[in-house]
Amino acid sequence: MPAVIRIAYAGKGDNMNVRKSGKTLMFAGIFAALAMSVAANDTDVQLRHADGSIRSTNTQAQKTSPAPSQWQQAHASTATSSSYNAGVAASSYDAGSSAGNTLEFEAVLRWDSEYIFRGAQEAKQNVSGGIEARYGSAYGGVWAVAPTPDDFNSYQNRIDVYAGYGFDISGAVYGDVGVNGYIRPDTGTLFAQDDSIEAYAGITWDSELSPAIYGYYDFVLERFTIEGSAKYVVPFGRTDLVIGGAAGYSSGNGFDYSYFQADAELVHNFTRNTSIGLGGHWAVSTEPTFLDGLAITSDNTTWFGIRLRTGQ
Repeated sequence: MPAVIRIAYAGKGDNMNVRKSGKTLMFAGIFAALAMSVAANDTDVQLRHADGSIRSTNTQAQKTSPAPSQWQQAHASTATSSSYNAGVAASSYDAGSSAGNTLEFEAVLRWDSEYIFRGAQEAKQNVSGGIEARYGSAYGGVWAVAPTPDDFNSYQNRIDVYAGYGFDISGAVYGDVGVNGYIRPDTGTLFAQDDSIEAYAGITWDSELSPAIYGYYDFVLERFTIEGSAKYVVPFGRTDLVIGGAAGYSSGNGFDYSYFQADAELVHNFTRNTSIGLGGHWAVSTEPTFLDGLAITSDNTTWFGIRLRTGQ
């Protein structure tokens, strides 16, 4: 959980506002360029077959060893590492993937009314986004979170850099291992954490509910977290209703808590590789880990967000 250090008036911070506005424009510009590139090359635009699948004769076979995206399993842009709200919505419409050692990418831009990370709140309104690249079963990426400026300069910006590798355990069970690096370039007046690095490992099952369980250990913050998640996708033509949740336990530095999150996201797929999602979320914790005004005194919260995603 983020440490509460002080509350002090920091002025209007005009320079800070301009700088953070520039970050938002940068996110939007990068996403727009990638989306236009994908749209120009995406000729496989179709609805699902009668069995609900979207794989066509133009779609290459699915990977033998799919590496779970870290946006799906560890990099929660909205909150926890549940697979549908963490940056790349899990959608049956974009379930097809390229085979072999080809370079692929995902790009995401999103806005959320709150930023919740593994059952603890780190900001209110925020813009986030990033790019993930995959080659075969290896992947890596960068994710950034820019909280909306406030008069108190309360929240820290955060940049996540990560890399991992996915592998087969059996025909329907996949493993995933990797490293996350968290860079916090400034100090908020409400939250202050040091840069840190963590290792993670997880298992994902290929089934209708896509269950997954992951463990994380942050070597600097000395915090261990274990989290399980599942989701269910209900298709409606080009639109998916994605329902699911995540539950976890986090322990470190004398502060332990358990948490649960429920999510529902409506995802409209413009093409097989480009989509927009609108979601609502609710989270509850066994300890006060959520903001009530400028104090961490609440044990539950609700929020919503919008997500744009493209890839190839």
